Amino acid sequence: MFFNKKIKKTLTEFLTELKSGNENVLQILGLNESSFRTVSYEQLLENPADIAAGVTGVKTKHNAKAFGIFDDILLKEHDNGDLKHIFYTTTRDYDKINDIAETIYSVLGTGYFDAELPSTFKDKKKLVNLTKGISVLIDDEIMNLWIIENITVLLQYKSQPMFEFSLFVTKTTEKNIDRTSRKSGNITDFLKTDLRTLFLEQEDSKTENIEEDGTITYVRYYYELNPSEFNVFNQLEIQQGGNEKDHTFQKGTNLTFTSSEKISLVDMVEVCEKLIKMYGPDNGGTEELEIYELDILENRVNWTGRSWGFNEVHGIYDVDNHNEQPSYSVWLNYDEYGFGFTLSIIGYNHLKEYFVAE
Repeated sequence: MFFNKKIKKTLTEFLTELKSGNENVLQILGLNESSFRTVSYEQLLENPADIAAGVTGVKTKHNAKAFGIFDDILLKEHDNGDLKHIFYTTTRDYDKINDIAETIYSVLGTGYFDAELPSTFKDKKKLVNLTKGISVLIDDEIMNLWIIENITVLLQYKSQPMFEFSLFVTKTTEKNIDRTSRKSGNITDFLKTDLRTLFLEQEDSKTENIEEDGTITYVRYYYELNPSEFNVFNQLEIQQGGNEKDHTFQKGTNLTFTSSEKISLVDMVEVCEKLIKMYGPDNGGTEELEIYELDILENRVNWTGRSWGFNEVHGIYDVDNHNEQPSYSVWLNYDEYGFGFTLSIIGYNHLKEYFVAE
């Protein structure tokens, strides 16, 4: 039997301690993890969204009444070491919701919000409508995000599930970054296309970025590739500054490889594994593909992927080290609203300058 212990800590006190550097959420609240019930592995498998997000363990605490409104608390452990504390309830009480939001604003400031979904808890009219069950979109919501060092705070009120009010407090785990020089070659070892010869040819199409004064700041040149790169990418975008081509690639050049055809999961994984084997852990210390990432790729939804940004000695670039200079970056991701599975080389000119033998 689990005995419920009343949470005496106010939201202001809780946030103030987080802001002061105390990252132990349960300790601040006066709770022990042993008072939570562990969800079985079988129950965890019943939630594919959690599996896809890399959740490896879930614990629950009911009738918590945190901060005077949240009935329940969830603890979610992720395979990357992150620990998510979710306070949630179902409510139509505008005053209580507004009080929680205004308290967070008063302690943490304005915070951040999604530019494509610009409804924050400052939008009182929308908040009133959502508490009345009135929404423009089926899955309408209001949300705000705050970041405190390794802690993120997210507040949201949703129409689906209806009247769900949640506070997410996530402690992120900083990984050790492998900054040793990469000595297993670079991405050009895989490329079959003679890019200089291709760039001398007439492009299939191009787009120009033109400023108000008529200046062309950069041009994107588009080519069809035959044969395809990595046996999947049959389209290439070459972006260069200015309005004239530099066939020697001595000025800023970015390459983006995409496909006009649907790429199979097997092929996507093969591309990933080739780059991971060559480059090792990426900017965030992430290396091998996780099971949940395979699910994301198979379902063709947004995947942040892998990114490697290098310095002049081919180690992962440290933005805080003023003795280092960035060279080039390789990005691999999936954009469900854009070009799908995408491979980008940012700063191809520096890749040639530093690491490609002429």
